[in-house]
Amino acid sequence: MAAIPIKSAWPGATEFRGGRRRRKLRTWATLLALFFGGCVGGCVGGCSSRHTTTAPSTKQPNTMANYAQASSSQEVLDGAVKADEPGCSAAVGVEGKVVWTGVRGMADLAAGEKIISDTVFDIGSVSKQFTATAFLLLVQAGKVALDDAVSEFVPDLPDWSASVTMAQLMHQTSGIPDYIGLLQSQGYQLSDRTTQAEALQALAAAAELAFKPGTRFEYSNSNYLLLGEVVHQVSGRTLPDFLNAEIFQPLGLAMVLDPVGAIPSKALPYERDSAQYRVADAAWEQIGDGAIQTTPSQLAKWGDNYRTGKVGGPKLLEAQLAEAVETERGSGDRYGAGIFALANGMLDHDGFWAGFVTAFRVSSDRRTSVAVSCNVDKQDPEAMAEALGRIWM
Repeated sequence: MAAIPIKSAWPGATEFRGGRRRRKLRTWATLLALFFGGCVGGCVGGCSSRHTTTAPSTKQPNTMANYAQASSSQEVLDGAVKADEPGCSAAVGVEGKVVWTGVRGMADLAAGEKIISDTVFDIGSVSKQFTATAFLLLVQAGKVALDDAVSEFVPDLPDWSASVTMAQLMHQTSGIPDYIGLLQSQGYQLSDRTTQAEALQALAAAAELAFKPGTRFEYSNSNYLLLGEVVHQVSGRTLPDFLNAEIFQPLGLAMVLDPVGAIPSKALPYERDSAQYRVADAAWEQIGDGAIQTTPSQLAKWGDNYRTGKVGGPKLLEAQLAEAVETERGSGDRYGAGIFALANGMLDHDGFWAGFVTAFRVSSDRRTSVAVSCNVDKQDPEAMAEALGRIWM
């Protein structure tokens, strides 16, 4: 199928950095039918697979059950993605070891390049937890406090910045309008180049907050754009440099924060327009709220830090969920440091930006992580992540 570059506005792009998307193109129950409807008995008993599935790590018990999980997991991808269309990559980690990876679909339609386990994706708002972790490391170092006002670190914002605290940015309770919508209201499309400075200028022109800070949860990408700016101002380093030195390198993670750079092995992002796939052309340069480039395997490795605290230690683990705010009254779900803490104990965040969509999950016991990234906006990684979670968690 032909892929055509597109330079169009993206309706509703104020939501496109991520959050918790609940657009179910294929429900997890449908995908799980592949697992419970004979997949284990059939595939392990000798049915052929159309795709190569990475076997469990040699450091894990090499049992029939592990191979059953691997086969069932690949069937989740096969049931959701057509082989000749943009697709998805997925990984499962157990205690920091990647025990399964699976792929399905194309990274580049025009070039005929398939997605492989090393294919890189923009993970959108799944990036927010890294910005929050960077900020909390500075809190631990005594360089900034959760109750400090935004106005202390980000100049040229309106008077409201003196009433918004760092904690309110981190927990999405500030009332600050989303900069993406503000820039779009000025006529910018996602195909137009916009900078971090222009996003800050748009916020500087916002005379009022949507509500009194701290009174309710409302997801806004501006919160993490500003939190990234605070990390820059307090540390004296760019946010990409800080993340690389303090988080990525210590954990051995192959990740980079770069929204528009040429990244080796990166998939092309697509959107579906009628019967055609079009290359999604985004040129926005903002960071803090998104823009980390990586693979699901690396995300699965990162998830183990929620168990070990290798970066940040026990105090960081506590701070990531301390004072987390309820996202909806009575739901039991809360928002912590760039991560949703669900009522069932799991950690969760989704990301979507200009054709890329990602789902990230950590089990309630923090032993198992699941990540799914896709390079087409019509795909539903959340449903796949839930199905994989039922298999592995």
